[in-house]
Amino acid sequence: MQIELEPLESLSQETLTKLFESIFPESAQHWDIQKDIEKSFQDVVDDCSAIAWKEDKPIGAIICVDRDGLQIDHIGVLQNHQRMGIGRMLLRHSIDNAEEDVRGRVPKDNQAVMELMEEEG
Repeated sequence: MQIELEPLESLSQETLTKLFESIFPESAQHWDIQKDIEKSFQDVVDDCSAIAWKEDKPIGAIICVDRDGLQIDHIGVLQNHQRMGIGRMLLRHSIDNAEEDVRGRVPKDNQAVMELMEEEG
């Protein structure tokens, strides 16, 4: 499985919103993902943010922002590509390209992301 990381600008905001709606379909009912993505783009740190591509399809993304320090605003991978190391790849990209410590903002019910963040320090 060949996964490539591309800059955030490789997707439009609209397509990125649709990607996150696909990653978190239940959340889309009570979370205005589009508005949240637009807010993220105001403070985005391009070097630490990326889109994961498999062939010509975006399958995951990480968006880092500068809000009183560098933080992960969004991270996710499509369900049928989870548990394959793609989330870790996205997180490592952010950490490796950061000039400071990266903080995470993770919902308490997202155990997989919490474990990943703890494993990566």
